[in-house]
Amino acid sequence: MSLKDAVLGVAMAVFLLMVSVVVVLGGTGWTPSTEIRPLAKFYLENCFNVFNRTWWAASPEAVTSMLWDYRGIDTYYETSVFFLAVIGGVTIFRVTEAKLHRKMDDVGLSLIVKTTTRMVFPLVVIVSASVALHGNLTPGGGFQAGVILAVGPLLLIAAFSRSFLEENLKLSKDRCLIIRSVGLIAIALLVALPLMAGSLSLMQNQAKPWSQALQLPEAVGPIWTSGTLLFFNVAEFLAVGAGFTLLFLLLSAPEEELKRAIGL
Repeated sequence: MSLKDAVLGVAMAVFLLMVSVVVVLGGTGWTPSTEIRPLAKFYLENCFNVFNRTWWAASPEAVTSMLWDYRGIDTYYETSVFFLAVIGGVTIFRVTEAKLHRKMDDVGLSLIVKTTTRMVFPLVVIVSASVALHGNLTPGGGFQAGVILAVGPLLLIAAFSRSFLEENLKLSKDRCLIIRSVGLIAIALLVALPLMAGSLSLMQNQAKPWSQALQLPEAVGPIWTSGTLLFFNVAEFLAVGAGFTLLFLLLSAPEEELKRAIGL
């Protein structure tokens, strides 16, 4: 061991000791209370209360209940912001994309990386679908599942090439836009479902005392849907997964091709 390593080790040990002393003596100042706050307590007690369904969201997953039921309009606008960000990216690349040569000399990485990616890719798709389909029951949801799904195409782009994704899987920019549009249209229809059913509310998963909302079924046959939460998650899954994949396709264009397209 060199003198430099020894000095560094001693310094780290002294630093950790000082931090521990400060914490023990209460020198860190104000710390959050260990008690549950009233708002969090409300959600935990009511989001899946089978004995009193006055305030419930029909979902044992409190985060999903908050995102798509208690504050669903906020989530809807957040999805809209992401949609606008994707549209902004497409707009920026619109001119250069039209000038790029469709056949790109992308050979990808080694055979070991390609073989591993072939095995991992189906697992990524399965895990993402599971997170989306169970997001109303267990931790997860549409956005998280969409992000996981987008990792699959990103791995294929890195291991093989952008051309592989477009030519072998037929997952082009236009198809990603179509899939994303389907997800967004589904979300919009689900938002207006209570209104179309004659209710005076908009985007209300389960009836609440302050709104004359439609009381939706919590299950369809043996499948527990938590009202519309399962369908919201699936729609968000498609929209987010396709949106990120579209951006990855745009950003993975070879630098030389982009420079040639913009005249550099």
